[in-house]
Amino acid sequence: METIEPAALPGWLAALDRNLELWISCLPHTVFCVDAAGQPLGFAMWLPDGDAATLVSIQVLASHRRQGLGRLLLKAFEERVSPGAVNLGVHKSNPARMLYEAAGYDAAGRDGDYLLFGKTLG
Repeated sequence: METIEPAALPGWLAALDRNLELWISCLPHTVFCVDAAGQPLGFAMWLPDGDAATLVSIQVLASHRRQGLGRLLLKAFEERVSPGAVNLGVHKSNPARMLYEAAGYDAAGRDGDYLLFGKTLG
């Protein structure tokens, strides 16, 4: 948070309890990427909502970024929720937005400093 969205850190800290509750509720809908030794390298978590799902977060350790792990996690998310609609929001300064655009997500609007994306899965 401090690296990607430093200006948003005070807001995240103020809402820490609410965010923790959200992340706990996402645990049944979380996939992990681990190395050969079983060490976690990243995760993707989402909330299902009927025939749709909202991607809550994809995180990859900084030391393992730009190696395709985010793409693999996004694919794993899509495979688990397909078919249906998926949506997500990403801070306008977060380079992960390029990952979503390359994966076929369409711009669906804005929410403050966040860009909203959506995709219909076959």
